[in-house]
Amino acid sequence: MAHSNLLQYESTHPLYGIAFSQNPQHPQRIALTSYFTGPTNKLFVVDANASNGSGYTPTQDFHQLASGNLAFPATKVGWEPEQSLAGARHEGNGGRGELLATTGDVLRIWELKMWEGPDSNRVGYGRNGYMDTGADNYTLTERSMLSNSKQHMYNLPPITSFSWNPTAPASIVTCSTDTTATLWDINTSQALTQLIAHDRAVYDLSWLPQSSDIFVSVGADGSLRAFDLRQLEHSTILYETPNAAPLARIAFSNREQHMLACFSMDDSRTLILDMRSPGQPVAELLGHGAALSGIAWGNGGSSSGATGGGWIASCSDDAQLLLYDLTKPLPTEGETRPRSRNNDPYTLSSPATPSGRTPSPGTTRALEIQPVKAWSAPTEVNNLAFSHTGDVVGCVSGQRLNVLQL
Repeated sequence: MAHSNLLQYESTHPLYGIAFSQNPQHPQRIALTSYFTGPTNKLFVVDANASNGSGYTPTQDFHQLASGNLAFPATKVGWEPEQSLAGARHEGNGGRGELLATTGDVLRIWELKMWEGPDSNRVGYGRNGYMDTGADNYTLTERSMLSNSKQHMYNLPPITSFSWNPTAPASIVTCSTDTTATLWDINTSQALTQLIAHDRAVYDLSWLPQSSDIFVSVGADGSLRAFDLRQLEHSTILYETPNAAPLARIAFSNREQHMLACFSMDDSRTLILDMRSPGQPVAELLGHGAALSGIAWGNGGSSSGATGGGWIASCSDDAQLLLYDLTKPLPTEGETRPRSRNNDPYTLSSPATPSGRTPSPGTTRALEIQPVKAWSAPTEVNNLAFSHTGDVVGCVSGQRLNVLQL
């Protein structure tokens, strides 16, 4: 990835969480969270600097809009879906601001709102570089704190992740190390239902795109399970890792809702699964030399018809961010694809497993896919996220935010 397309922001805190705003009016507005072991963590919101023609050169590519305090490091941060932004489009005329959520000790809902005080139109030149007119006049306030326990927050089991439903924006589902998943109504701040999702800790979960009823979760028991809110008597196991290796993260394609990606804890490969044919990965994304720390899907590409899910990126402790092109249908076993002069990144081979075992006879072979682009950071890349349009990817490494145009 060309460095001319790189924007950066240096924080005063080590960074872990990252999420792009879903508001088309603010495509480069980003939420960041810190990672300290003590009770001194932060939630930041930054936005890209805009040139005002004054000749002033900002010291950074982003400036901070607002920040909030967190007692514990956030396990995830995310913005409200675009569908729920109608109430935030007139924030300067009395409407509400944009909502964010964080998890860690509890589920917290935040509101980022433009401050309408007497100096709301001033222009500032702060330590973070040039502040556009009114850009530094934002407040970030905790709107609600959601907990389904009467215990003190310091005694609560950690909430490991959450997913904000894009079609029913009042619904957020969270997961916890206590094996449960909880469905919340953020308008009433009430838990609608709580269920035992896995046999061990639940590490991540995600709503099925375009569904208000189905979500999928992964956990320490090595299983990937689908739940339907209309039939909570049972779940469907879509995949189980060999030797019950814990599954750490899951992400759905934005283009093909039956395609999803996941990876095992301490593994360097991303598994691509098709919900229409569960049980075995259809592809494995290779190229990293250390344990993965994050995965995210970008846009689906410009081609019409079916695809392998679109662009997907992963980051790792090897200090790399790798980009894979799944914008075309994945070749099936027995098919060949003409090699280009740039070397076709697709090859067919038997899938390796965490234990190194060879698949049993009759097992479908997975497609091994190499990255088409790579970017290296000075230190481990802790997390990543795509912009709302899916053509910009951001990652955090150490105290630095890096944003790259694909």
